Amino acid sequence: MDTAPSRILTALLFIASLCASAQDYVQQHADHTVPNAPDKQVNVGLGLGLDFGGLGGVRVDFVPKPHVAVFAGIGYALIGVGYNVGVIGRILPDKHACPFVSVMYGYNAVIVVKGASQYDHIYYGPSFGAGVELHRRRSNNFWSLELLLPIRPVEYDEAITKLKTTPGVKIESEPPPFGISGGYHWWF
Repeated sequence: MDTAPSRILTALLFIASLCASAQDYVQQHADHTVPNAPDKQVNVGLGLGLDFGGLGGVRVDFVPKPHVAVFAGIGYALIGVGYNVGVIGRILPDKHACPFVSVMYGYNAVIVVKGASQYDHIYYGPSFGAGVELHRRRSNNFWSLELLLPIRPVEYDEAITKLKTTPGVKIESEPPPFGISGGYHWWF
């Protein structure tokens, strides 16, 4: 049975596993420091994924301390605007490969029914993630790549279950239990 506590436990185990893998990678590449780490506190990224609000989204990060960032993202979520807000823990902010963990709240599922828009809905809930910032050698700008584990609300599960028994509705695909996010960021 899939319950909220089991989803949270799965999220925590997922993040712990990714952190351990990231730490191994970073230890192997520990001598690669970012030569001119920016002293700026704001970066803006363009990308895809929940933390960017969906497809073709924008994410703004405020980095008050090198190890902590607060972000907000907004983008297109197939039937409207999706958003997420959250916190990032940057593990090794002065390295070219900076692993991080994140927790956010916002859009994490959407239902789109062709020809029956009364069933269309965006769902919101928490999501947990782990990833890496890949800083360029000659630039302070960077790529971010992340694996996300959304904790979808019970209302989403109930809606999918109901749609599976609704005459005339054919479910062509359901979202995977995890998400992938990526984007390019510029410091300002």
